Amino acid sequence: MRKLFFTLLLVSISTIFACSQNTKKAESTTQKPNLELLSVNEFENRLKSEPGILIDVRTASEQKKGMIPGAISMDIFLDDFESRIDQLEKTKNYYLYCATGGRSAEAAELMSKKGFIHVIDLDGGFKAWKAKNLPIVLNN
Repeated sequence: MRKLFFTLLLVSISTIFACSQNTKKAESTTQKPNLELLSVNEFENRLKSEPGILIDVRTASEQKKGMIPGAISMDIFLDDFESRIDQLEKTKNYYLYCATGGRSAEAAELMSKKGFIHVIDLDGGFKAWKAKNLPIVLNN
């Protein structure tokens, strides 16, 4: 009887230990969304050091006044904005900006809620970028 008790105890302890190890392993591989708000200088440096997808969420008329080089247009006010976001790969780095930071913050929050791992928002938006005399391209 004693032998049976110790055998059952050993099996129980082994099972508990194995389950706790699997849980720890699963937790370490699951990435939580990371939402950052960066200054113009930090944003520019991060774009250079950690490439990703740069998204301009302003309207087409705003974009005609200039865009950050390499940005793609995804107007937050268009009906298909959310469906376009849903088509993006959630593990890439995404850099967002708008005119002054309000709409890009809204877009960044939406992306974070949808499970995007790394979303970076430009504090002060395009206005702050332009004020630092950083490169822009005209979008005709």
